[in-house]
Amino acid sequence: MYYVILALLFIVLGYVIYKLGKNGSKEFQPKLSLRERAELETKFETKIPETPTKPSEEKKKYFLKTALPSKNLPDEYNRFKVFYDIENDKLTQYIRAGIQKGLTQNYKGALEDFSHAIEVKPSEPTGHYCRGLTKLILKNYESAISDFTDSISLQMKEQNTIYYRGLANYGARDYDHAILDLSQYVKLESNFAEAYFNLAICYKQKRDYQKAIQFFTQTINKNPLHEIAYFERGLLKDKVGDKEGYGNDLKKAMEMGHLEAYHYLKELREIKI
Repeated sequence: MYYVILALLFIVLGYVIYKLGKNGSKEFQPKLSLRERAELETKFETKIPETPTKPSEEKKKYFLKTALPSKNLPDEYNRFKVFYDIENDKLTQYIRAGIQKGLTQNYKGALEDFSHAIEVKPSEPTGHYCRGLTKLILKNYESAISDFTDSISLQMKEQNTIYYRGLANYGARDYDHAILDLSQYVKLESNFAEAYFNLAICYKQKRDYQKAIQFFTQTINKNPLHEIAYFERGLLKDKVGDKEGYGNDLKKAMEMGHLEAYHYLKELREIKI
């Protein structure tokens, strides 16, 4: 009898321990008063979310990245192929469509898209700049100058605008304004040989041969392999009476592969090739 009672006690004790363990495993969830619940919800509602990166900031970072101008003008389009305007989807679409058309040499379509972009948002300089590039490619110099000037007036943060406006001024035979633009550009970017070369060509057109020779020399200093600069400087040295310098520059140009220099040297009997 004693063992039976002891066994029943063990069974009851085991059941009690089982129930306590089961209840204890449940997550404790105290009941909250209405006031406490309201205060808790308010804390969650006023939590400050993390500040996401704004697309406009990404755009700004992209456009601040500098690059030297390209001789192949359509290459300049590539710098703006990810253009994005957070406030205006149509503007974004027109700019990107114009760039794609320009890259496939559909310049008429590109002009139309860039013009639409300007109509949608006249205050955005990128449309003016890209349309100016397209007109420069098409040698519509006067109109290109106008677009580049508009983009500069609209605070286009792009120093290449000044360089390309200089080329447009040169194409329009406005050498004085071309010199102003290119001189301003070399103050911003002093290591670009082509800017000095174009300045030299402008002074050559103005018949200021000494100044042109100086800028051809700077071109060579920036790029010692610039064979055309040697050739052009040689021709100008001949005009100012420097026969020895003339021959030396033409020889240097010929050694670099400038075929026209060979024909000039051939006519100089006193110079042995």
